Amino acid sequence: MVEVTIEQDIRAWALTRPAWQQDVLVALSRGETYDDPAAVAKLADRLLMPGSAVPNNAAQNLTLGTVEPRQVSLKSICNVKGVNALAPDQTLTFAPAGLTLVYGNNGSGKSGYARIIKAMVSARHSSTVLPDVYRDGSPDPSAELEYSVGDQALSEKFPTDPPVPDLQQVRFYDEYCGDEYLSRDSTVTYRPSSLTLLDGLITVCGKVREELQRRLAESDQRRLILNLPEGTAASVFLSSLTPSTSDQQIDDACRFTSEDADVLGKAIQEVARLETSDASKERARLHADARHISTLKTQLAELEDALCADRLTAVGKLKDEAGAKRAAAAVAAATSFDDLPLAGVGSETWRTLWRAARDYAVSIPGHGHEFPDVGDDARCVLCQQPLGDNAKDRFTRFANYMTDTTESDAVAAERLFDEALADLRSLDFTTHATTNALSALLAHDEPLATAVQQRLRTLENHRNDALDHFTASGAAVAPLSATTLGTQLDELATSLTARADTTDVAGFQSALTAAQSSRDELAASQILSKNKAQIKAEVARLKELAQLNNACSAVDTKGITRKATELTGIYATEQIRDHFTRETARMHLEKVTLRQLGGQKGQVRQIPALVGVRHKDGTARAVLSEGEQTVLGLAGFFTEAEFDSSKSAVVFDDPVTSLDHVRRDKVADRLAHLATSRQVIVFTHDVAFLTDLLKSAASAEVKVTPHTIQRRGDVPGHVADGFPWKAQDIGQRLNTILNKIAKLTKDRQNLTDDEYEQCVNKIAGYLSETWERTVTSEIVNRVYDRSKSEVRPQMVRMLAKITDEDNVEYQEGYGKTSKWALRHDKAEETNYVAPEPNELKSEYDRLNAWHKRIKSYQ
Repeated sequence: MVEVTIEQDIRAWALTRPAWQQDVLVALSRGETYDDPAAVAKLADRLLMPGSAVPNNAAQNLTLGTVEPRQVSLKSICNVKGVNALAPDQTLTFAPAGLTLVYGNNGSGKSGYARIIKAMVSARHSSTVLPDVYRDGSPDPSAELEYSVGDQALSEKFPTDPPVPDLQQVRFYDEYCGDEYLSRDSTVTYRPSSLTLLDGLITVCGKVREELQRRLAESDQRRLILNLPEGTAASVFLSSLTPSTSDQQIDDACRFTSEDADVLGKAIQEVARLETSDASKERARLHADARHISTLKTQLAELEDALCADRLTAVGKLKDEAGAKRAAAAVAAATSFDDLPLAGVGSETWRTLWRAARDYAVSIPGHGHEFPDVGDDARCVLCQQPLGDNAKDRFTRFANYMTDTTESDAVAAERLFDEALADLRSLDFTTHATTNALSALLAHDEPLATAVQQRLRTLENHRNDALDHFTASGAAVAPLSATTLGTQLDELATSLTARADTTDVAGFQSALTAAQSSRDELAASQILSKNKAQIKAEVARLKELAQLNNACSAVDTKGITRKATELTGIYATEQIRDHFTRETARMHLEKVTLRQLGGQKGQVRQIPALVGVRHKDGTARAVLSEGEQTVLGLAGFFTEAEFDSSKSAVVFDDPVTSLDHVRRDKVADRLAHLATSRQVIVFTHDVAFLTDLLKSAASAEVKVTPHTIQRRGDVPGHVADGFPWKAQDIGQRLNTILNKIAKLTKDRQNLTDDEYEQCVNKIAGYLSETWERTVTSEIVNRVYDRSKSEVRPQMVRMLAKITDEDNVEYQEGYGKTSKWALRHDKAEETNYVAPEPNELKSEYDRLNAWHKRIKSYQ
């Protein structure tokens, strides 16, 4: 059976992806990038086109090669200012390869430098870098971290925001980071190099998503916002717009006529009126309106009654009767006065003249006679001439005529007709009461008000036609048509009275709400009609928005992550778990493993767990001791570092806190092994651990670069090359002694006896202490393994190789140097004289040769 490779697996999966993703994968496999925003925008445009989700066969051309990540190394921390209480402007350098050891006593300022690195690189725990908290006006912390990426030298100012991606390749560990391995899931960076192609696709998808999100944000800014009253039909329509809303639907929803505008104006007035009113005022208004409308109904009924056919027929009869009686009177007059010289006696004009003369005559002051006066000295009231007998006879005949029954009947009939005409003329169709009533009616029923106004005009025209018929030659008027206006007015008045009787606070509020709702509906409809073009543009925007949302779904990385996680599980997870188990076993920690938690953005997530635990509370934090928890954290960190293909720098700050000596040696060996392939930087205050590191580095043939952080007076943070005496191993001590002997030889002629003796005493003390350290390190510790608290049987044989000569050499060398050292007061009788530099050099040579010989026995 042919085993499927990860490359074949990736290619088969890639052929199922959308066409645009296949093209991106091919481009990435050829080393192309999508750093240019224009390239990302072009991809986003492609996603908005039809068919972008359909697979093609571009992945057939996929080139799956190994991509070597760039190694990141630290060079120095410099330009330090305001960091804790550290001395300013110090520079701490790091060797580009091997093991850089930074030693410092507690309180020396060592951790201040470590915290600067921690804040700028990748660490599972974050710490705040503080200024000098004991100093007023201390400046904000600042520093500069110099580093290299491959062969490129770079630097970055502290603080950095956002973090520098390259520096995130550097890993930092301290006890707090170790604690995080127990409480948070771990993302191991190792995955087969072929999976970097999927990582690249995930990154490109993320960039395209950002571009689409930017366009979505722009689209949202163009979103149509109309301040429509909630709940109105217009508001509901606007909120229900979809990409498929048609222009016809928009046109229908946006109709608003001039009649609608008139109704809106009245609705606004009605709401304004109600809002300045209350229940009692509204009740009084409704009662008043009901009374006005009842009055209007009565007035209309009276006018129709006055102009009904029966009434007009009666007026016509009065006209006919007056005419007939006047004709009879005229006949009588014509018969009586035919002999008179002037015609027309008895006519209307003549009778008017007669009545005027009579009225004048009886109004003369002091006149005591009836009219006409035909007595002695009688005069004509018109010409003022005395009346002759003929004139008196005519006046007497005229008076008899005017008092005749025929004439009086005619006058009476004409008076009745005139009164009937006066009644018709007196009909008023636009009284103040009528106007008030129509105004009230208009507020409640505009069509009815219009009909009543039209009826009043009809009645007035009917009256005028009747007068024209009775007084001139107008045609006879037809009877009025019947209407139901009276009934409608009566029903409305009754309804208003009922509304008034039931109008209380709740009823009034209901009426106000109804009026406001009517106004809002009309106002919303008007706003909608004014924004028809904008609404159509909004539908177009919704179509674009739907395309953008679909495109956002197309750049979802869950499927890619799922595949990357699946492939990682198949081709990497087991390796990671096995390595983690080996790391814990090296440090004598058993029954622990990594429990997988799934994938996120293509990374494997996992957390340490115990093997075989039956109790629900059996977590690693609850079960393991403090030292075991530290081991677990270190094992996780070493695992991540091991699978970091960039082999970038790793930094440790006191990594063996709470560890016993059994495991310190193992950590030292592990750090030395890491330093064979990358830069390793260790900050520590532990001299014993420092010794272990030096021994492990020597065994692994790893170059060590030593530095010391010192406190000078009350100022910490001073940087010095090398280690202090107490932290030096045998080789470093021998080198220190040789340098001091050389310096003493050079300065011998310039020193006083006391000054020279002090220098000799110090060198002698160094020689004596180094003899002791040689026995401890090269004999005792070789035979007795502190890490296992047991004797090493294979190393016991070296004891047999130690000869009497070795013993003599040791006794003589140790004894002589001890005598020269300032350990006891020199007896007066011995007359102690300090040895010359050549004697010190001889003892150095003896120690050096003895050390090499003993090491050869191992």
